[in-house]
Amino acid sequence: MNEVFFTDMHAKYGNSIENKLKKLLRKANLKSFIGKKELVALKVHVGERGNTGFLSHNFARVIVEEVKNAGGNPYITDTNTLYSGGRHNGVDHVVTAVQHGYSYASVGAPFIPADGIRGLDYIPVKIEGKHFKEAKLAAGIVKADKIIFLTHFKAHIEAGIGGTIKNLSMGCASIAGKQEQHSTSKPEIKEKNCTGCRQCYWACPEGAITMVDKKAVINYELCIGCGQCVAACNYEAMQAKWDSENRVYLEKVCEYAVAAARYLKDKALYLNFAINITPDCDCWPASDVPIVEDVGIFGSYSPLSLERATLEMVSKSRANERSSFKDKIMNGPNVFQEIREHIPSDRLLEYSRELGLEDEYRLIFVK
Repeated sequence: MNEVFFTDMHAKYGNSIENKLKKLLRKANLKSFIGKKELVALKVHVGERGNTGFLSHNFARVIVEEVKNAGGNPYITDTNTLYSGGRHNGVDHVVTAVQHGYSYASVGAPFIPADGIRGLDYIPVKIEGKHFKEAKLAAGIVKADKIIFLTHFKAHIEAGIGGTIKNLSMGCASIAGKQEQHSTSKPEIKEKNCTGCRQCYWACPEGAITMVDKKAVINYELCIGCGQCVAACNYEAMQAKWDSENRVYLEKVCEYAVAAARYLKDKALYLNFAINITPDCDCWPASDVPIVEDVGIFGSYSPLSLERATLEMVSKSRANERSSFKDKIMNGPNVFQEIREHIPSDRLLEYSRELGLEDEYRLIFVK
C-alpha cells in the first residue's frame, strides 16, 4: 500500500509550517531519493498575472534548500500556456515568475521554462489510451534526473479538481499537448442569459468572442477551449459543454497524466498543498475567496494515492463562511463535485485507475 505523508496547518514557536514541510520531506527520505549532482526540477505554477492564490515561493525555497542539502542541483520550472497571457512564452513566463517571488534571489534556484522560449521543446511519450497514442511532454521536465511536483490543490473551472493529476497532464504538456487536450472542450452561449456585459469579450485570450446586437458570439475557429470566458461570466450565459465532450476532455487529461507518471516512474515525488483552496485555477487572473478551510501538506511517490488522500480530507474540511459556494458544500466525498455538479470530476480518479495508476494509501501523519 502506498504511503502518503501528511502534516496539518497547526504551527507553534519552534515548529513552523516551513519546519513541518522539512520534516515531511525527510520522512519521505528525500536525501536518499536525490543523487549527488542530479538536476532536480521543481514543477510549480507561478500564477497568472493578477492571481494571488498561487503557491507561495517560500515553500519552493524550503524544498530547494533540502534538495541542495541532499546534493542535488535544483531548478524551478513550468510549461508555457496555450492562451496568450503572462506566461505564453518563455520570456514573459520568467518575468511573471520573478514578479510572483520565484526569482533566484528568493528561492535559491533559477526559473527555466520547461518547453523553451516558444513552448515548442517537447518529447513524445507513448500512452495506450482511447484518445492518444503519445503525449507531447515538455523536454525540461522529462529530461530532469528527478522531479518534485509542488501542486496547489484547488478547484478548476473545467477539470473540477486542480490537483496533481492536472499538474501531471496540462502542467507537463507543451503548448501543442495542451491544445490536444483542450480540443473537444469548448463553451457554448445561453443567449437568453447574456446581458452584453462584455466580461467574456475582455477575458478571451484569443479574440474569439465578438458582440453582435449586444450579445456574445463565439468564433470556434479561434476558440482554444481554455474556459476563461466561462469563469468570467456572472450570468451563466457562457457554459462549457458538460456532456460527452467534457468526459472526453477529462479522459484526455488522465491519459496525459498517466503518460507522464509512467515515464517518470521512480524519478518523481509529488506534493499537494491543500492551502488557500480557491474555486478557480491559478491560471485565472484573479483569486476568489477559498471554498473551505486550509487542510495541510501531502506528499507521496504515488500520484493517484496522493490525489485520493488529499481529496478525501479536503472534502471533509469546513466550508469557508465567506465563500461564494458556501451553500453548496455538504462535506460529501467530492467537494469539487458539489460546487460544480455539472463537472463529472470523479472521472479523473476513476479513469486514472482504469489506466493502471494505484490509489490505495496509508496516511502517515508528520507532526
